[in-house]
Amino acid sequence: MKYNINPTLQYLTEFIGSKIPATATARADVARLPLVISGGYGFRDITILGELLTLAIPNTIEDCSPMQLSKHQAKMTEVLRRPVVFVLEGIESYNLTRLTRAMVNFIVPGKIIFIPSMMMVLRDIKSAKKEIPETMSPTAQLLVLYHLQAATLNGMSTAKIAEMTGMSYPTINVALKWLAANNLVELTGGKEKQVQFVLEGKALWEKAHLMMSSPVERIVYTDEAIDGSLSSGETAMGHYTMLAEPAASVVAISKASAKENGSLLNKQYGDMKVEVWMYNPVVLANGQFVDRLSLYLAMKDSNDERIQIECDTLIEEIQW
Repeated sequence: MKYNINPTLQYLTEFIGSKIPATATARADVARLPLVISGGYGFRDITILGELLTLAIPNTIEDCSPMQLSKHQAKMTEVLRRPVVFVLEGIESYNLTRLTRAMVNFIVPGKIIFIPSMMMVLRDIKSAKKEIPETMSPTAQLLVLYHLQAATLNGMSTAKIAEMTGMSYPTINVALKWLAANNLVELTGGKEKQVQFVLEGKALWEKAHLMMSSPVERIVYTDEAIDGSLSSGETAMGHYTMLAEPAASVVAISKASAKENGSLLNKQYGDMKVEVWMYNPVVLANGQFVDRLSLYLAMKDSNDERIQIECDTLIEEIQW
């Protein structure tokens, strides 16, 4: 493979409809990168749709495996605090799949633009359009619920939100782009954009929850208590409402916790029901219990009429 920025600029210019100039990335920024990374690429800064990003053009084909590019992207994004996109002149089909699964930003001029951090997935100019899923991602869902229940995110930068939630900068950035594209937030400011929710309180919930889904990824069981677990399911419903608590406790844990405690979990057997959540329930926790809104999303489709009634109670008792 060879790498050349000029076809990329032409490709992007045709897509945007106006010329996109490229400037050399500031030496001070490049100097903050580890030498093993900075020495392997040429860097150029461009602006697309008001978003500053850095193009990284590999100097050689050596060490350009999808895994290596993924690691380099994570470090570059952490240091530069903006999206980084690799410029590739060609790519094998099997590596294309590996790159997309690893959520690596890349452009193959004239063939494909894959920039998930900006919600851009384009295969050719004629059919170019943003592909934005109708269902809210787990991270975007967590951010909305955090804003509604834990603390306001208005006026916060991506970096600050990452610090508040304990999640990575790129992950938060992708989620905020989705929320902005779906008219739930506005991103204002210059290089370090701030968040402003379009709606607040109950109005925000009524619009957003239609795009949300249950946080429960899967159900497993255990006979032993798991550190950091929170009461969830019918157990949490019994705390928040008049529903009788079940004889067997129900708890929620994150996917990371499930991985750490894998030896304690069983797919079928155990005295305690364990919900493995798609986002960390601790971020939204109400003491030892999962938050009301996530609980509602997890329980609202239950076939039990008693639970359906109490789900309404969960929402009605919230002080918006």
